[in-house]
Amino acid sequence: MTLPYGLPASAAFVAATCCLALVWRAALVLLDVRAIRRTYPLAGAYRIGRGWTGPDLLTAQRRRALAGSVAAAALLPAVVLPSPRWTAVLALLGCFAAGACILRDRSPRYTEVCLLVVLAALAIRHAGVLASGRPPTALVGAFASFFAAQMYLVAGIRKLRSPHFMSGGVLLDNIAYNAWQASAGSRDFLPVPSLPRLAVLLDAPVFRTTCHAAAVATATVEITLGLGAAGLLPAAVTLLLAVPTHLAFTAISPRRIVPFSAAALGLLLLALPHPLLAAWRW
Repeated sequence: MTLPYGLPASAAFVAATCCLALVWRAALVLLDVRAIRRTYPLAGAYRIGRGWTGPDLLTAQRRRALAGSVAAAALLPAVVLPSPRWTAVLALLGCFAAGACILRDRSPRYTEVCLLVVLAALAIRHAGVLASGRPPTALVGAFASFFAAQMYLVAGIRKLRSPHFMSGGVLLDNIAYNAWQASAGSRDFLPVPSLPRLAVLLDAPVFRTTCHAAAVATATVEITLGLGAAGLLPAAVTLLLAVPTHLAFTAISPRRIVPFSAAALGLLLLALPHPLLAAWRW
């Protein structure tokens, strides 16, 4: 199964992106645990959106992260074994184990939800292989198409309905926040622009205009990707638009957004060959 121009969309390729997301996410958790233990060795720390992170919770997070890495490792041998049934068995075990680790997170976010959907789509595919010897590509495509379209359309519509975002204020705030965090030593953000340059930019009308234009473009692209995931646009156009878009998202925080971008692209790759509205695709 390939996309236009010979681009691969096999389960093996999607499983590889899923593995990347799982391993990267686990590495981030381990780095967070290490940083908190160094800074607050006894009491833990309070994190926005996560609440109080004490020693016991750190240990539980570390165990889940390691378990998620093992589950991801179980997916990789599955894509190179010659027997389809053994491949399906290993992939199913890896999907269920990784999903269980994610579900135990008390506050899942976009990355975790997207990973769960990709894992569910892979599980449906390999369960079909075990049951009939053939992957239910149309069913998997429709499943992935529904959730991918919902993800992009909801994100784009919410941005369109937010005056603060459409004015460019959210992007401006994020740029300022990231610059301050980078200047304070955080490695999660790019040190661009520098604080002296940021002070000049914030007072420049052209910078605010650029943020406004970028906000409008972001909302438009996300809605377009949602329509493409549903099957209303050519698969090649959707994919060629998705890759640079997610690369641009990754620039906001290279270390943190990679798992989400990898999972989202994997979900899109599953959706494009057999979208929900394939009959209307050009």
